[in-house]
Amino acid sequence: MFVPVARSALAIDRNSFPGPNNTGVPKGTELAPYTGPCGITEPNTVIDSKRVTCDLYIKAPGVRITRSTTNRIDVDTPGASLTIEDSVVNAGSWQSAALGYSNMTVRRVEVKGGGASIHCSPNCLIEDSWLHGQYMQPEQPQHLGGYAAFGWGDVTLRHNTIGCDVPDNDVGGGCSGSAQIYGDFASLSRFTFEHNLFLATPGGFCTSFGLNHGKPFGDNPTYIVVVDNVWERGPNGNCAVYGPTTSFYDGGEGNIWRGNVWDDGTPLEAR
Repeated sequence: MFVPVARSALAIDRNSFPGPNNTGVPKGTELAPYTGPCGITEPNTVIDSKRVTCDLYIKAPGVRITRSTTNRIDVDTPGASLTIEDSVVNAGSWQSAALGYSNMTVRRVEVKGGGASIHCSPNCLIEDSWLHGQYMQPEQPQHLGGYAAFGWGDVTLRHNTIGCDVPDNDVGGGCSGSAQIYGDFASLSRFTFEHNLFLATPGGFCTSFGLNHGKPFGDNPTYIVVVDNVWERGPNGNCAVYGPTTSFYDGGEGNIWRGNVWDDGTPLEAR
């Protein structure tokens, strides 16, 4: 449910955002073992109230997962799509995204484990969900993250709690940040970040919004809408090592920065 962020310098109520009490499998749900295929090829398949113990590969349109626990989920076949609600995705020690990579609707889901929580673009709606608890491969220079995209667009993240909370290791591994978009493989356009809580991270910046001249498609992100979000100050008061946010292109077509604040209610300007 959308609740407008207060514009005055008042502390933000963390309990109004997703977390352990309002994401995942609803209390009282009895889970049965999942005995279906791990590769879903039947359109409009429904998995409800199940404990899934294999990685799921979604290869059909209209797949729904509700009130269930799963390992990682891969949606990377042309024409495939997934809606997942009121569930827990735990990718364990998987080195890439717990939940990816396109054509997904994610609601009230706890996503943990894996080297990243969600990689999704294009055609993604993520709302009322909790992204946290990534896994770092031992002694590897791995880059972790909460939400990330590497091109394309038509993505909305609304009213989520998003963090990357894994401490850096001594070989260069650690969090890039809590939510990042990068123009690695295609131009960035039509990303909306609305009323999310970005948690403090050991990474460089909590958020990064696409303007990066060092990337092949990082020169002109467009229709990047960042409104009514909250950044947690964290232990160093700055959300991350270098700052709360970076790479928002204020002059880009359709780009909007409005109503964004620190968790004490102080306005946060675009950077």
